[in-house]
Formats: sequence, C-alpha cells, structure tokens
Amino acid sequence: MDASDITIREAKPDDFASVAEMHYPVWRQSWSGILAPPLLDILGPPKRWVAEIYPQSLNRRGWSMWIAEADGRTIGVTIFGPDSAGPDHLLIDALYIAEESQRHGVGSRLLEKAVGSHPSGDVVLWCAEKNGKARRFYEKKNFQVDGRTFNWEPLPGVIVAHVGYRLMRR
Repeated sequence: MDASDITIREAKPDDFASVAEMHYPVWRQSWSGILAPPLLDILGPPKRWVAEIYPQSLNRRGWSMWIAEADGRTIGVTIFGPDSAGPDHLLIDALYIAEESQRHGVGSRLLEKAVGSHPSGDVVLWCAEKNGKARRFYEKKNFQVDGRTFNWEPLPGVIVAHVGYRLMRR
C-alpha cells in the first residue's frame, strides 16, 4: 500500500456503516484476551455502533470522526474532541486501523489529523492496561503514561483497567 493511495477525510453519517464494517473486527481483535468473546458479542454489534455509538459520540460539541480510505474502502478511523475533564485538552476516543493496513502509516496519519485539529493543550487518551499493541503505538508517538487510571465497567461486574496517556504540548 502506497501512502499516496490513502485519503484522509472527515466522516459523514452516510459513512457510518462502512466504518463499523471495518471497525468491528479490529475492535474485536484488540479486545481479544481482555474480554471474553460472549461479552464482545454483547458490546459490539456494528449496527449498534451505526445507530447509537457513533451518533452519540459525534453529538458532543467539537467532536469529529475522520476516516482513512484506500481503493474505495474504509481502512481506518479516529474519533476525537475536547476532553470534558479539561476542555483545552484533546481526547482521542478511538483509533482503529484495519489489520491488513496496519504498519503502513495509516494510524500515524489519522493521529496527526486528530492532534492537528486542536493545536493547543495536551492530547489525552485512555488505553486498556492489557492492550500492549496500542500502548506500544502510543508510546512510539511520544505519549506517556500520566498516572491516571480508570476502571471501565461495560457490564455490571465486568471491570477493565485502563491507564491514561498524555502527549504534552506545552
């Protein structure tokens, strides 16, 4: 895959179905070993993302979804906006790249788009403590564990430890 073959653009509601089609298998793979498959089935139906999750995320003031496309198909997505805990900071809520498109600079380009959209303040995100692949990616991009922790409870009694990452820009 050549970088010139990749288009980065802001997503529209008409894109949500193709985004979910790409996002769901990558999301499942990244959470494999962290959550049991039956829990992933409950949390992740792509139709739910198209109808509920994406619209709710993007309904927040200042939030955006950007996608990477190649050969007419979606190969990556990032969702980001102002951090409610510190509106001068940017919160990256999601960054997922299709498996076959990873390690080709797609994630870096989407991350640059997000970071460049909000030129002041720090960039923050949450990462599952056990998601080594994502943690290595962010650390390679100069994000540092910042001491924040969060226990996500997607379903009653199901706890997933998260660590906070920060890219300091001051």
